[in-house]
Amino acid sequence: AMSRARGALCVGRGEAASAREAPTTFCGLPTLRPDATARTRAATPETRGDARDDANRTRVRKLLLVRHGAKAKTTRGKRDAEEIRRACEEANVDVETATTERAGHGVELVREADLSDVDAIGVVGGDGTLREAVQGWIEREASGRGDGRRTPIFAFPCGTGNNYARDLGVFTIADAMAKLKAGNARPVDAVRVSDGVGKDTISINVVTWGMARDAAETAEGMRWMGGLRYDVAGLIHILKNKKNNGIIGVSDSLEGEIVEESNDYLMMFAQNTRCSGRAFAFTPLAQLDDGFFDVVVCNKKGPMHTKALFDATKTGGGHVEDRNVSYVKAKRLSLKTAAAESVGIDGEVTVPTPVHLTALEGVFTTFR
Repeated sequence: AMSRARGALCVGRGEAASAREAPTTFCGLPTLRPDATARTRAATPETRGDARDDANRTRVRKLLLVRHGAKAKTTRGKRDAEEIRRACEEANVDVETATTERAGHGVELVREADLSDVDAIGVVGGDGTLREAVQGWIEREASGRGDGRRTPIFAFPCGTGNNYARDLGVFTIADAMAKLKAGNARPVDAVRVSDGVGKDTISINVVTWGMARDAAETAEGMRWMGGLRYDVAGLIHILKNKKNNGIIGVSDSLEGEIVEESNDYLMMFAQNTRCSGRAFAFTPLAQLDDGFFDVVVCNKKGPMHTKALFDATKTGGGHVEDRNVSYVKAKRLSLKTAAAESVGIDGEVTVPTPVHLTALEGVFTTFR
């Protein structure tokens, strides 16, 4: 794609910059600044498709259950498996189980599975395991293995983040079963991330760079702390205040040029869901089926300001009202850095820059 570079942003660079008004555009796109009322309204879990529609209803008689292998061995994992087994038995749903053995195995399991008599794919895990299943489905369709049916993929929220399920109002195994039994399957979006080594990875949750990505990596090594690890990791990287010089470009079209802006950024989020991490609403207006992903770019303005942004994010997404934050909706995004830097995908996959993101509208279906 063509790109057109612009100068560094004027905000976030000392006292003179702090006196300026919040920018109304980022890379030529209008910035979004939803107030508390708009953010609260957008936080209502998705309910589209709940109305009865027998013509489009999916009746699930057999379920392919994809389990996260390591988590399946834990006490909680065994308890979750038993609850799902009982729920499916009561609903007269036959279950075929596939268990992952390593990172990325979920992609293979779904891509190569015999789905001829399978009505839905249920993932027992979090956003990372769901991401693998969706990527497996997309690769399956691209390879011609599909039979034309849109087999719904959904998650039993048994992981750590469960952000995708949260946007659908699914907080428990019982919630997931209720969606399955209602059978209202609808198309939803994903994001393709093309990285600096020529590999494509699918994202269903969040793509991060800068402090956000670095903190997520640190938090991954602190799983023993539970959800608190996100707060601790965030504080560590706020104090580090690392430089993140980059060139970011966004477009609200799948064709044409991409306008770019450069800066020493604090962090970048490109999300399909409202929340990432521990239910932090980084992109409070994001929708799963609007054909866009939401982008939040923060300019650097010192550790104390970063801490204030972090606190505002945790309390309802108020960071988007800050003049040093740009929030836009996009169909494409590019990120370039002088040397290869790490970009995080859905909290578990790391790829090198440069990266190019593309919205994949309605690329898979899930229960709404």
